[in-house]
Amino acid sequence: MSSAVLQFQSVGVLTAAAGKAFVVAPYGGTIKKIAARVGTTSAGSSIIVDINKNGTTIFTTQANRPTIAAAAVVATLAGQPEVLTFAAGDLLSMDIDQIGSSTAGSNLGVSVLVELDEEETTPITIVPDNRFG
Repeated sequence: MSSAVLQFQSVGVLTAAAGKAFVVAPYGGTIKKIAARVGTTSAGSSIIVDINKNGTTIFTTQANRPTIAAAAVVATLAGQPEVLTFAAGDLLSMDIDQIGSSTAGSNLGVSVLVELDEEETTPITIVPDNRFG
């Protein structure tokens, strides 16, 4: 098995919305780790991100979603997502659920480390097309 990184980005000042970035999985796999970071911090409240598989959150326990505290740049996760596996052709998407209350953060990047079901001879990074989000 080999690994890949799915990268989701929201460039500019953040706005709360579903489906801000997405990618169609070219292979099946298992989510191993999620990391998030902003270029400019929020003020007043945290930035909260959600990852979905085919439109449904992978974080059944909503408190486990990646959260970047106000004035922080790196996310913490209270726990792992409950939905870890995906199949080739599944739509994986990123929602921005909260952006900060007095000042929105900006330039968000979310990386999802996955272990692919199929052997890939070259390391790959899958970057979604964000023109629609």
